[in-house]
Amino acid sequence: MIGVQDFVRETWEDFKSPTTSTFASKMLQCRQTVSILEETLDLDRSSLTKMKKSVKALYNTGNTHVANDAIVAENLERLGNIAKARDQEQEIGEAFMKFSHVTKDLSSMMKNMMDGLNNMVLFPLDSFMKGEFKGAKGDLKKPFDKAWKDYETKFAKTEKEKKKQAENAGMVRGEISGAELAEEMEKERKIFQLQMCEYLIKVNEIRTKKGSDLLQSLAEYYQVQANFFKDGLRTIQHFHDFVEELLKQLQKIRQRHDAEKRQLVDLREALKSSMTAYKETNRFSGSGWPPPVNSSPAGYNLHQPTGDKSLGCEKKGHLLKKSEGRVRKMWLKRKCIIRDGHLEISHHDENKDPVKLCLLTCQVKLVPDDPGKKCFDVVSSSDNRTYHFQAEDTKEMEEWISILNNAKEGIFMNFLKNNTNSPSLNQSVRELTSSIMDRIRRLPGNKECCDCGAPDPEWLSVNLGVMVCLECCGIHREMGVHISRTQSTVIDELGTSQLLLARVIGNGTFNEIMEATLDPNDVSHSIKPRPNSHMNDRRDFIKAKYEQHKFAIITCSDKEDLKQDLKQAILYADLPALLQVYAEGLDLSTPLPDMKNGETALHLAIQEDKGTSLPFIDFLIQNTPIGSLDKKTNSGDTALHLCSDLNSTECMKLLLRTRPDLAKIENNAGQTALDVARMRNFQTCVELLTGAMTNKIDLFLHINIDWDLNGDDRNYDMEFSDDDLDNTFDKPPKTRSRPSSLIVIPEALSLAMKEKEKNDAASAAKPKATKSLNSKLRLSHINHGGSADYCNSSVDSDTASIKSVPSGGNGRTSPVLTHPHSSAESEKRHSGITLPPLPPRNKRPPPPPPPSVQGHNRNKSESDIALLSHKRTISEPPPRPTLPPDISKSVVASINAGSKLPATTSVPEKSENVQARRYSTSRDERRVTDPALNTQQPKPQFQAKRRYRALYDCDADNEDELTFMEGEIIVAISEEEEEWWEGMVEGQPHRRGLFPLSFVTTAED
Repeated sequence: MIGVQDFVRETWEDFKSPTTSTFASKMLQCRQTVSILEETLDLDRSSLTKMKKSVKALYNTGNTHVANDAIVAENLERLGNIAKARDQEQEIGEAFMKFSHVTKDLSSMMKNMMDGLNNMVLFPLDSFMKGEFKGAKGDLKKPFDKAWKDYETKFAKTEKEKKKQAENAGMVRGEISGAELAEEMEKERKIFQLQMCEYLIKVNEIRTKKGSDLLQSLAEYYQVQANFFKDGLRTIQHFHDFVEELLKQLQKIRQRHDAEKRQLVDLREALKSSMTAYKETNRFSGSGWPPPVNSSPAGYNLHQPTGDKSLGCEKKGHLLKKSEGRVRKMWLKRKCIIRDGHLEISHHDENKDPVKLCLLTCQVKLVPDDPGKKCFDVVSSSDNRTYHFQAEDTKEMEEWISILNNAKEGIFMNFLKNNTNSPSLNQSVRELTSSIMDRIRRLPGNKECCDCGAPDPEWLSVNLGVMVCLECCGIHREMGVHISRTQSTVIDELGTSQLLLARVIGNGTFNEIMEATLDPNDVSHSIKPRPNSHMNDRRDFIKAKYEQHKFAIITCSDKEDLKQDLKQAILYADLPALLQVYAEGLDLSTPLPDMKNGETALHLAIQEDKGTSLPFIDFLIQNTPIGSLDKKTNSGDTALHLCSDLNSTECMKLLLRTRPDLAKIENNAGQTALDVARMRNFQTCVELLTGAMTNKIDLFLHINIDWDLNGDDRNYDMEFSDDDLDNTFDKPPKTRSRPSSLIVIPEALSLAMKEKEKNDAASAAKPKATKSLNSKLRLSHINHGGSADYCNSSVDSDTASIKSVPSGGNGRTSPVLTHPHSSAESEKRHSGITLPPLPPRNKRPPPPPPPSVQGHNRNKSESDIALLSHKRTISEPPPRPTLPPDISKSVVASINAGSKLPATTSVPEKSENVQARRYSTSRDERRVTDPALNTQQPKPQFQAKRRYRALYDCDADNEDELTFMEGEIIVAISEEEEEWWEGMVEGQPHRRGLFPLSFVTTAED
């Protein structure tokens, strides 16, 4: 081996005196030196490559740590804001905020250190490897090898020529030395020397960069590390005093919380002991009574409530149904029939067809606060309505609930046994599937595509439980069914088992895990595609999201920790935790740690199923490699064997839907799952396993569980009168205030406003007890027959009554308004009020109220309780405010519960912002006095495109109502409610909304 100094010396000698140089004899050593250096460089290349990877991993994990620190700081800040704003715990909130600031500071310091690592070590090292060390082993010495080969070739050729010349001259030449050929080989020798020199220069540069330069970078990075630890220590030391003080405060806070807890526990025990007589079994309802404190984790119980099978599936009888109309709120006795999986509710009018509810789309709920324990609700998800029923006693209520649950289960089992021959059964299951899909679409995030945000997605990823649009669905199918199995919610006829994951996951929950590192608020810089994004952008994002799980947070670097997380997710029924484990790439079929029998997550989920684990089981089945579903425990049992042993029929359906051949696998005892089911005498399991062996796949398309179709969206306050029972709505009616129809003669309105201003000014100096006389003017409508009905009207605490007194010599009577509980001054003021003459009318007595209904409760608008004269029963109308005095020409009519009014006189409640401003005086008088109009007129029947003329100005109170002026023509479009139709102003289609019938009249064509 020749050193650099020797090579330089020999080369200079050959350069100055080629004929006397001995360089030719050193060339073999040069070649050996290059070979040795090349081996050394190869070792350096390998070591530096590994070092670059480790530094890059350190940089990436450091950045991940910084990102997670930022998330922790953000969550700490959120907790602090909540503690200060909602929990009213200032010291707790400030402590959280302080920890958030410290975490941010440390994270910022670490970010600077990671930037230093990248700039000082990783980037130079990466550039070095891509520059001097670019290429494979031997690439660096190729020019040198070529020069050596050229020299050898020229030397051999020249030597051969010299020997031939000597032979032609009759001479014999021996070996020819390099010195003899020095002049002839000078060019090749210098090329060799040049390439050798180039090679040594590159080796020198590599040694410099891998040695001193790299160490220089590490030394600079050490300075950055030293600054990081110094600054961090300084921050922690500054924070230390706060922590010491915080520990003292926490002790006091904990003591205060413990004291509150003890008080609450004592109160709870006292309440429990006092409610012993009210305790009721929960076997009738999946969520009728609150669960005990130490019950299973939150989440609705998926198992269907069961009833007493001995009672059968059919029943006929009478129940009290609660009806809350616009005027009356009472219990009405109705004939009810349970048959063929439906509940039929008859009307008061036997000629009307009964309301028919499909029990598959209904839930039976107990009423927790029912003191008599004989009330229950039937919640229908198909029309989002709740029907309240009351039985004669507790025993009859239990019987009705049992039979309802039996009928619901019976119709489903009949469908599974024979789902093709009965159109009614097929229709019932289709209604159930449609209701489930409606509930799925209402889950958070499901109104938009899970991947691009396109509105109203119609494709479902069955194994992931997310909704996607058509464009993204195509990419899902490109990835393969092992990643995502998509089905159309419109074209395909989905089974209920295919909707289980979608019912509990949804786009919102899924993206919280799979897009955790993306900022949903940073739309402009987000890599997430939009509805109008190019297909290539969609493809890149979707494949990164679903195949690489690129946007999920990595919480564990050790697979053993992930296995523990998977086990805990199953034990605690934590669906987001299961999704997190899936996002981090763990094989879901791997055996769990610390399991004596070698169970997998699927085995454990089936064993631990208490009514909430079915979605976990389905997720494990659909996202586990299909070849791993037959994994056995140490005792040789597959997951299907466990289903047979535990009579888990719904879990069995999910398994057999995916792999029917599992029914043929035997355990260590030589038993199939069918043998186990027969031995345990589980007939449903036997039927399912027999169907799997005979390839009856339809048995596994539907599962019988409580879908909780109403959930938090149920409108508990929605009540309908008996006449509205047969009307179904696509959506629940919006609660709105309703204006009263108003007919006021201009002179009377002017007097009323002046008197109101006078009373308002006087009321400022009077006690609150007399304030009721100055209430806001409220006028009711007049009926078309000319006779007005008046009822007891009260404002705040006063009770007004109407008496008939003579009114001139015409023989007619006029009502006079009196206030028996008002002051003497108010009596004097009101004693002289007279209204326009009215034709005689016959009043009917009001119906007696039900004896069990409570009276009217005082609300916040009422004044002194001592001024109340009576409690209004449930059959009476709401109280009306008193009329201002001296209104001599206003015509007022309010609904009396004891008199029947024409349909056109029944108007909705008052809306403060909808006012009638102008109306013809002559028309008012003509309506009141014309005998020809003294007949009841029927409610106008709805006719599409019918034209109506506005009688008054109307200002809309809600955004869906129509504002119009007197005399404008309104074209009817649809009948929204009994007294409210949808229409638009003629010639102005943009002015569209709901209008009250009492404000319009039929327009002449």
